[in-house]
Amino acid sequence: MSEQAPAKPRRGCLFYGCLSGTACLLAILIAFLLGLYQLKRMLNFYTDTHTTSLPAVQMTPAEIERVKQRIEDFQDALRSGRPTEPLVLNSDEINAMIESDPNLAQAKGKVYVTIEGDRLKGQLSFPLDELGLPIFRGRYLNGSGIFEVALQNGGLLVRAESLEVKGKPLPGVYMDKIRSQNLAANLSNNTRASIALSHLQEIRVSDGKVVLVPKVER
Repeated sequence: MSEQAPAKPRRGCLFYGCLSGTACLLAILIAFLLGLYQLKRMLNFYTDTHTTSLPAVQMTPAEIERVKQRIEDFQDALRSGRPTEPLVLNSDEINAMIESDPNLAQAKGKVYVTIEGDRLKGQLSFPLDELGLPIFRGRYLNGSGIFEVALQNGGLLVRAESLEVKGKPLPGVYMDKIRSQNLAANLSNNTRASIALSHLQEIRVSDGKVVLVPKVER
């Protein structure tokens, strides 16, 4: 009687569990590498290693001082509860304030505003270092966009409707995230700004201007 060949040891749950785990690990690793490649490709395409010069402010120092005085008079009227007309600012005046007002220092050299009808547009040169992520170190987002500006629940809402970089729109997967962000959210931490906003009834973009409408005291 011939001897039976020794039975192959059965591979139990541990073997298949290890095999399955290895396959999952490989899948995750491949997905990570593909994602990293895609991220680097996107990073190289949509960002630069240098900033872009924005247009210069087209106002004289005397004109800028007059704009500052109008804004101060408007703020004083809001604080004291005096009736006042809406504050109307064109794009040159807004850019002058970004350039010269210490309260807007974070935006200086990073954004230049233009207004076309009821659309607020901006040219951007944003240092991605400020995001605090090593992969963005030394990179800049240079582009342009269309922004929504409004008063919402007593606070300022600034939201990017669309962004273009190197003449191409930012992919929808990124724009969906960006659109969900209020770019003026940090302004709520500024007590003076919050108080001023609480006295406004409306902020709108109309006829090439930004209009700040004070509340009507009853």
